[in-house]
Formats: sequence, C-alpha cells, structure tokens
Amino acid sequence: MLIAPTFFVAFLTLLPVPLQEAGAATTAVVARVPDEVRARLGQLIRQPLPAQAAVPGPPTFYTSANLYEYMDGGADIFLLYDFQTLLHQELQAGKVDVTVDVFDMGTPQDAFGIYSAERSPKYEFVAIGAEGYRNEGIINFLQDRYYVKLAAFGDGADGVLEQFAKTLSARIGGSLAMPAMIGRLPVTNRRAHTELFVRKDPLGHAFLSPAYQADYASNGVESKLMVSIGRDAADAQSRLSALAEHFRQSGTCQPAPEFGEGAVRANNSYEGTLIARAKGSYLVLLLNPATGAESFFKDATERLP
Repeated sequence: MLIAPTFFVAFLTLLPVPLQEAGAATTAVVARVPDEVRARLGQLIRQPLPAQAAVPGPPTFYTSANLYEYMDGGADIFLLYDFQTLLHQELQAGKVDVTVDVFDMGTPQDAFGIYSAERSPKYEFVAIGAEGYRNEGIINFLQDRYYVKLAAFGDGADGVLEQFAKTLSARIGGSLAMPAMIGRLPVTNRRAHTELFVRKDPLGHAFLSPAYQADYASNGVESKLMVSIGRDAADAQSRLSALAEHFRQSGTCQPAPEFGEGAVRANNSYEGTLIARAKGSYLVLLLNPATGAESFFKDATERLP
C-alpha cells in the first residue's frame, strides 16, 4: 500500500537538521502573525464545518521563525519555497479525529513548488483544488497560494476527509489553475504528475534557479525537459554561457544548430548528455534526449513567449 509521508522524507535526508547542544534549554519561539493573516486563514475553518465537527480550541500558527517546532527537520524544504504561515487545527467530528494544516506559501508558484516536491506520480489523484491526492487517512491538495494537508483517524475518516477538503477548497476560492508555465510545456509524451518547480539549485547549479521541469518518455527513452527562468534575455544567455563553461570544464560542449539557433550539446560523465538553448528570458534544457528529439525540442522552445 502506498504511504504518503507527512513530510518529504527523501528531501530531508539531503538537508541539514539543526542540532541542539546536549543539555541546552529549549525555548519556544512565538509566531508573530499579523491579525489580517490570522483572520484570512482562520475563516477557512469557521463554523459550520463538515460532519458537525467541533473545534476544541483556537488554531496554532507557525511562521518561518518557528515552523521547526511543529515539523522538526521537515521545515527545511518548506523554507526553501519561502513558506509564510501555517494554520494548524485539531478537530473532532464524531468519532473521527481530524487534523487541518493550511500552508500559506505566499504565491501560487511556491505553493505548487512544495506540493510538487512532496507529490509522487504513483499517488491516487483526486479532483480537488488545482490538484490533489489521497490515501487512507489523508488528502493533500494545492489551490492558489495554499498547500492544504488533511489527516483523519477513526470510523468513516475517509468520508469526513473528502467533506473537509471540498469545504476548504470552496472557502479558499481563487484560481484552480496550475502555474502558467505548466501549460506551456509540451503535452505529448509527458509523464503525468511529474511536473516540478525547483526554486533552489536545479541540477545542482545555482545559476539555473529557478526552473520548471517535467519528465517525458519516447521510444523507451526517459528524458527531462527543464525551463530555467531568467530575468531577461541577457540573463538567459548568461545562464547558457555558465552551463556551457561548466561542461567544457567537466566534459564536452559543442554547437548543435539542428536544435535551433545558439543551441549546444553538452556531455559529462556525471550529468550525461543534454541540449540547451536560450529563448527570450528562458534557458531550455533537454536531458538525455532521445534520437530524433530535434522536433520535440523546437516545439518546446517555440511554446515560450
């Protein structure tokens, strides 16, 4: 059975966890949350609630200053995506215990980023919010600037969860759309639910930040398309130059005009083969290109403004 972890464990193994000195006293950090934010998030769990759920006490709020108190090392990946505020609320719906976590990420792009970082293509997806997935006892979904994580335990928990998810989605309102860049990526041969927004160090290179990416499968070959988002055309060219220099030092980098004006083909023993080309304010990369990928790559670049 697929188990969706509460936090993105795979990421955590790569990230440092702050350590407390042995014997040192632990002091809780009070979250300073503006009244407007408390009111905006609080209205999402106002009465009436599904399944006649009771609210035993006020919600708890967390900010970047104290998120680690709730998530321990799991806070790191959220902070990478400029996490703003978390509303945490425990509720009782009859014999069902419900936990509501609403992460305000500040922007739809960062909300998608953390949601996509925790998501797996193998999950059971549901039509809630812009996108959501469920498993026994959980429903998580993305909508607008929010990443909502719901958990429930007890007889009838799954039904209660669905009611809560639909109610919260209706109260959030706003757009149900995915980020616009997702719509610009080629659809043909794209593997469903593999789209990511990587804010920090795509492929391990700071100069590629930030970037969108998705996986593709063609003729038995798995490829990855990445769009690095520059500030302007000059910045995109600078990113291409930095990438080419990196490969010249670690492997090879040659012109690849068959993929478009200014395109290069690069290879090294660690990152393999990729094609890259600047288009406007974007740098487009295709990792592990399949034979005959020229038309696919040109289509991908032509979709960008």
